[in-house]
Amino acid sequence: MPDNPYNEIPYPTFPRLRTHPDRLAAVGTLFGMSPAPVTRCRVLEIGCNDGSNLIPMAYALPESRFTGVDLAEAPIAVGRRTIDALGLANISLVAADLRDIGSGYGEYDYIIAHGVYSWVPAEVRDRLMAASGERLAPQGIAYISYNAYPGRHLNQMLREMMLYHTRNVPDAAHRIEQSRWFLKFLAEGRLVATPWQTLLDQEVTALLERRPGSLFHDDIAETNESFYFRQFVEHAGRHGLQFLGEADPYEMFDPRGSLAWLGDDVLEREQYLDFLRARRFRQTLLCRDGIPLRRPPGPEQMQPLLFSAPCTAVEEGQIQGLHGIRITSGHQAVQRVTSALGETYPLPLTFDELVPYAGDRAALQDILFGLVTAGFADIHVFDFPCEDTVTAKPKARGLARHQAAESRFVTNACHQVVELDDVARQLVLLMDGTRDREQLAQGLAAIAESPSLELTREHLPGSLEWLAGMALLEG
Repeated sequence: MPDNPYNEIPYPTFPRLRTHPDRLAAVGTLFGMSPAPVTRCRVLEIGCNDGSNLIPMAYALPESRFTGVDLAEAPIAVGRRTIDALGLANISLVAADLRDIGSGYGEYDYIIAHGVYSWVPAEVRDRLMAASGERLAPQGIAYISYNAYPGRHLNQMLREMMLYHTRNVPDAAHRIEQSRWFLKFLAEGRLVATPWQTLLDQEVTALLERRPGSLFHDDIAETNESFYFRQFVEHAGRHGLQFLGEADPYEMFDPRGSLAWLGDDVLEREQYLDFLRARRFRQTLLCRDGIPLRRPPGPEQMQPLLFSAPCTAVEEGQIQGLHGIRITSGHQAVQRVTSALGETYPLPLTFDELVPYAGDRAALQDILFGLVTAGFADIHVFDFPCEDTVTAKPKARGLARHQAAESRFVTNACHQVVELDDVARQLVLLMDGTRDREQLAQGLAAIAESPSLELTREHLPGSLEWLAGMALLEG
């Protein structure tokens, strides 16, 4: 497939927490489904690239099975080398057209298609939805992301400008270069400062910050379509699928009650939420049509779940959680619950583990429901396995050691990307479980431009505790 642009210009890829079976199962559980257990499930990723999202799942879930499909051969070859290096036997990557996904692929509990729907021709898009409907297990959940209106209208305008400017530029690298030049031209060449120009500047700045591969494959790609939410769910309905929820469930809630006039019409409420928020991107979860869903969920649905949040006290009475969201509460139980979540983050806590901090189960239900619907805390069904204490001969996750050999970005046990500085990266490479602390200190000190052995010994305990806190150790 030599003419595939993804073979020529690699697309930057990394683990995406919202595609993890844990997240999909948690949202399904929230709405009354009975999803397959994360520890023993079947996962298909369509448009898997080099497996950077799927391989960490396979590493952490050895009893589950993973299949990745991508049209581009070059990234598939990269992913297969990683799989071989890690010795994984529960994952396969296939270079194939998604239109060829048929009955031979079997049935899947979770189907992931991130960054595909909006970027393929209509025929392929329809086949993606059809394959999701055909291959999904009875209680299966599909994740499909796509560009959404009305928020994408401004970006669409800039896309059309860039396409016009590069209309006579056939070379991919030159098209990226010229697109960036044009964006800078827009930013620096304005004639009059207006509110409209300020809005445009924000969009231009965001595009200039994108990696070249993202700009090329996302914004100036041959196909880049946006859709209103109702268009998407109607398409899903034609293939036997219904709207379950969003991968970030807090996005479904209307905290001000602005949409009460719409009653219980879930689809209309979602569409009007997009209007209110000028939403530009959706990560929608689908399930089989006909499955009864519990809507709306309430505080009582918190009990089967686990919870995580990076809670920190930022000001007097204020606590910050996910997405930079802050809450103000003088309620001691809320402060105790959020403090407990912050101490264990990124690892989640079960409902029962949090009960002592709230005082009773009913109070905890209300507290957690408020945190989740505000976007302050995440929900889970899976207690991510991780070594959270520093042993005599600490061992970094094998996946992280493999990644650290080539990059400063590694994947932790919770499917999150962690950026390492130079010292932490070298330390991870040394932590294969055969070295004690003194040997690790000596190994670090022997590296060029490293601190002295004495300083290394002094700072090593803190570095090891930081790695443990980032869920980067294993037993």
